[in-house]
Amino acid sequence: MSIDEATSLVDLPSPILLEILSRLPPTTLLYVKSVSKSFLNLTLDSEFLKLSRSTSPAGIIINQYSLDAISITDTLKFLKFEDQDTDHSFCLDPNVDLDLQLYFPVGPFWMVGSVHGFVCFNYFPHRDRVDTIYILNPRTREYIILPEAEGVRGWPNGIVTYGFGFDPVRFEYKVVRIYQEKIYDDYYKSKGQVYTIGKGYWRNAGHVMFSFMSDGVNLYAKIHWLVYDANGNELICSFDFENELFESFPTAPGYTEEDCPNLRTLGVYGRCLCVCDNYADTYFEVWVMKEYGITSSWVKEIVINISPESNDWLRNEIISMLKVLEDGEVLFLCQCDFMFLHHPVKKTLKILDVCEGNIIASSHVSSSFSLKSFEAEDVNVF
Repeated sequence: MSIDEATSLVDLPSPILLEILSRLPPTTLLYVKSVSKSFLNLTLDSEFLKLSRSTSPAGIIINQYSLDAISITDTLKFLKFEDQDTDHSFCLDPNVDLDLQLYFPVGPFWMVGSVHGFVCFNYFPHRDRVDTIYILNPRTREYIILPEAEGVRGWPNGIVTYGFGFDPVRFEYKVVRIYQEKIYDDYYKSKGQVYTIGKGYWRNAGHVMFSFMSDGVNLYAKIHWLVYDANGNELICSFDFENELFESFPTAPGYTEEDCPNLRTLGVYGRCLCVCDNYADTYFEVWVMKEYGITSSWVKEIVINISPESNDWLRNEIISMLKVLEDGEVLFLCQCDFMFLHHPVKKTLKILDVCEGNIIASSHVSSSFSLKSFEAEDVNVF
C-alpha cells in the first residue's frame, strides 16, 4: 500500500469509529476529544452516547462500616468476578483494602455512588451542621471536599438526598443535592442544588414536590430515585445531568399506599431501569422497564419464591440489585448485611461470604484519572 493509499483512524466509516470510541474508558475519552475536531464531534453524536451507555462495570466497590461508637470502622473493599467462570468465583484481595478511618477519623461515611473510578461519599455530622461531601479516587488516593451548600441544612432540620453522575456531552462530573424540608406529616418540599467538579460552587436546580425515599441509580446520563407525591403515590423521578432538569414517570406495578415503602428499591437491569419489590411474604420479584419511560413496558423479569424451608432470610428485607453478570446471573445486596447471587433460569441462590457487618455496595471501574485535572479544586492526597 502506498503512502497516498494509507488510511488513518479518522478515515474509518463513522459507525466503525463510533464503535471503537464507545469501548474506550471514559477517562481516555477526555483526552481523545482534544485530539481532533472530528473526534470531538463524534463523541457528541447521539449514536455514540447510546453505545457508550452500554459499557458494563468491571466490579463492585464495598463500603464496610460500623456505627458502633466504641469501634467505628469504615473500609473500602474491591470485589471482582470471574465472568468466564461458570461458578462465578470472585476475588477480594485484603491487600488492596482501604481503611478510611486512618485518614478520615470523623466517619463513618455513606457511599453515594461510583462513576468512572471516582467515588462520592457524604458524611452526616452531629448537631445542626451541614453534611460534608467527599469525592475520592481510591486508586490515586486523591480526594476533594466540596464546599458547603448554602441555605439548607441536613438532619435534624430536614432530609438530604444525593446523586453523583456524569454529563457525557460536556464531559462533566456532577453532584446533585436534594434538601427535603418537611411541610406536613410525611410530605416534604425538595430543593435541588448542583455542583460541577472543577467549578467550585453550588448552583440552584429548582424545586421538586416529591419525597425522596431511595438511593439514586445512574442510567442514560440521568440519576433516578423512587419518590412519593403528596397523595402517597410512588413515582420515579430523574435528574438529567446535561440539562439539569427533574422529570418523573410512573413506577412499576404492585405498589399500594398500605405497603411499606422501604421494601421497594430502584436498580439497573442490564440497560433498563428495574424495581426490586419485596412486599409479599412468599416471594420477591423484579420488574424491568424494557423501554425507558414507557409505562406499558414494565415486565416481571425475576421471581424468587420465599419459604421457611429454604430462603426465609429473604423475607421482609430491603433487597437491591448490584450487577447482572454475563450469563444472566444477578448479584443482589440484602439489607446492607450481605450479598447473594441468583440465576433466573437455573433458579439457584448463593450467599457470598465476602465480609461481615454493615455494607454499602456499588458498581465500580478503577481509574487512574487524576482529580488534579479539575480546576478550582483543592486536591488532597493520603
